[in-house]
Amino acid sequence: MNCDQMETRRHDYVDGVLPASEKVELERHLATCSDCRREVAFLNSLRQQATALPQRLEPPRDLWPEIANRLAPKRNWRQVLATAARRLKSLVIGESREAGDWRAWGLRGAMAVAVLVLLIGGIRFVWQTRQASWQVAPLAGAPQIGAQRLAAVGKLAVGEWLETDDSSRAKIAVGMIGHVEIAPKTRIRLVKARLTDHRLSLARGKIHAEIWAPPRIFFVETPSALATDLGCEYTLEIDDDGFGLLHVTRGYVALENKEGPESVVPAGAFCEIQPGMRPGTPYSENASEALRAALMQFDFANGGSEAISTVLAEARGADSFTLFHLLFRAVPAERGRVYDRMVEFVSPPPGVTRAGVLQGDKRMLESWADKFGLGKSWWRYWLPL
Repeated sequence: MNCDQMETRRHDYVDGVLPASEKVELERHLATCSDCRREVAFLNSLRQQATALPQRLEPPRDLWPEIANRLAPKRNWRQVLATAARRLKSLVIGESREAGDWRAWGLRGAMAVAVLVLLIGGIRFVWQTRQASWQVAPLAGAPQIGAQRLAAVGKLAVGEWLETDDSSRAKIAVGMIGHVEIAPKTRIRLVKARLTDHRLSLARGKIHAEIWAPPRIFFVETPSALATDLGCEYTLEIDDDGFGLLHVTRGYVALENKEGPESVVPAGAFCEIQPGMRPGTPYSENASEALRAALMQFDFANGGSEAISTVLAEARGADSFTLFHLLFRAVPAERGRVYDRMVEFVSPPPGVTRAGVLQGDKRMLESWADKFGLGKSWWRYWLPL
């Protein structure tokens, strides 16, 4: 069983309804594939959390008046859009059914297009109006939106700043796709709240984001790089000088800026960022101190050949994704050494050659990438060669 076959069966496996013969094959695959093990572990965690939810919740007595107040303005927009839809139907069908009246049909068609444009624009406007702010809940102390201290659940509008002091914390609901916990001494702004662009700007401090949307819908701007969610959970912290550290605990995050190629950071990895420098090379949670120090020299202090030598000597199997990134960042004269160390941990699949990889053959690189624990579908988004 391969990863694609696994993807269609893992839900049945977690639910305990997979046939016994397929279960044996699936568990045999899990024993050799860390990506699939992580996915199954995540599904098991979700199932356990769902099982623990209460079977019944009693709503507060004042819930309905609040719902009614919120529905009132929206009902008017629904009526407007429904009226526009009915008008569109009458224009297309027309009151006359005369088959030969082509001019009338042409006029109705043009008017229908105009109404359709207005209808789509209205739907878009309503959605954007409803999503122009995100809910913020205080978790400790009194977080502040602008000049207003937050004592209860409030709204963070596009353009507004949320700040926490050394004793306050908060949680932002990211539209309908996730949430972000805000640590003490953090300053963060809502930049965009659109259907395909949920965007925050982290000036300083620390956040923990959990997102369950498709890739490249949630973004966090920092002074050093843009963090792009690829379906994940992660912690990101930035100091007052713009130096930062990303730690991914589930899925993947891409770090990018104009200084160089992206860093795609998988679960269980860290990545350093600094102002005016390309994103650092990601490294495993279990990487040695010597490897981490050598990467800091290579990424931010022109460590060059000496730093690469240390990384190659310290690298272990779990560091193979680090070497994959390093292959693109090393100067051409050093890439052969990096490649030779990589193949000691992960053998290239059939059809992938040393010459092809060093020349940047994208087909070969994509074929090899899956074996490095870097995932699959996102690969085509960031290949820097």
